[in-house]
Amino acid sequence: MNDPVFIDEFKDRFRIFHSSEDESIGKQLESGFADIKSIIGEFDPTQYEKGKELVYERTRYLRNEALEYFYDNFQVMIMDASIDMVGDQVAD
Repeated sequence: MNDPVFIDEFKDRFRIFHSSEDESIGKQLESGFADIKSIIGEFDPTQYEKGKELVYERTRYLRNEALEYFYDNFQVMIMDASIDMVGDQVAD
């Protein structure tokens, strides 16, 4: 997710108006994407909004030095996404 489209979307969502941190944000989004995929399974962030939302929120927590709270605060959404992914695998 280290792509200008996702970086710009993240910045817009969290009201970041400068570009000085774009490289850092891109790396953090990529790290978040890898982490969320390891938890819920493979997904395409352009197609699966809940997965993309989790990546953005995890990145926000990371940027605010509060990553330890992310997993507890988003446990329900993580479980829902995991169930969605398992359901998609069964349907295929």
